[in-house]
Amino acid sequence: MPKNVFDVAAFDLKARSEAGAPLTLRHPKTGEDLPAVIWLQGEDAENYRKCLRSQIDRQIMERKMELTAAELEERLIERLAAITLRFENIELDGVQYDGTAENVLRLYREHLWIREQVAAFVEDRANFLP
Repeated sequence: MPKNVFDVAAFDLKARSEAGAPLTLRHPKTGEDLPAVIWLQGEDAENYRKCLRSQIDRQIMERKMELTAAELEERLIERLAAITLRFENIELDGVQYDGTAENVLRLYREHLWIREQVAAFVEDRANFLP
């Protein structure tokens, strides 16, 4: 066996993506860390893959060859919501923001700066490696 062999099992990204990792939100202007944390699974997690396959199946069943920008945006929001595990230290109008599916979707629809940070975080597999 050659010495310069790479064993792909060294990076069990699916298991690490399933476990999730914390994203500390950054202030949209200063870039400083905020006390707000969103726990997220990665794109290798089954929840993400299942949501993506469901979206593709729906598009095939509807025989839709093209999607609008609004449809693509909503599909991204759905995928991000599917891999959001929980919130820490996030409030809305002074009330603790819980991680119900409805609230997750609302947060990502209404707060683009948060959605952008979440999308960038989950797309970077390094966030799910030790």
